[in-house]
Amino acid sequence: MSKIQISRMSILIVEDDDEVRGIIKDYMEMFGFRTFIEARDGAEAYRYVLDTIQRIDLIISDWEMPRTDGLSLLKAVRAHNTRFSTPFIMVTSQQSQERMKITNAKKYAVDGYIIKPFRSDILREKIFQALKITADDIPKAG
Repeated sequence: MSKIQISRMSILIVEDDDEVRGIIKDYMEMFGFRTFIEARDGAEAYRYVLDTIQRIDLIISDWEMPRTDGLSLLKAVRAHNTRFSTPFIMVTSQQSQERMKITNAKKYAVDGYIIKPFRSDILREKIFQALKITADDIPKAG
């Protein structure tokens, strides 16, 4: 099996909080990702989803955002004729109704679910699971 070049993957980060979006991006850079598309809400992100020339290998989206929330974005991606299988990770805060959210996210084939605040190792684990990457798939530095 060929090694996966995660540095060439394009990641869409959808988060209305600039600080949280920056933290996700910083963590992902530590993991070796280099190409990011950033959106402040689901409506902005969906414009990238509709542009089929734009490469998107993974979507990480906040749940609660103004205008268009993460679940609406997930539903739109799953209904899209070429983006339907794009790995999608949902991020949400602890105080919201978790059980209902997890059920809804699963119904629309979410690939991972992270509760804020989260540590880098949890984010890394969920990303690699969603992308079906193992440690053996990544080329060793050096």
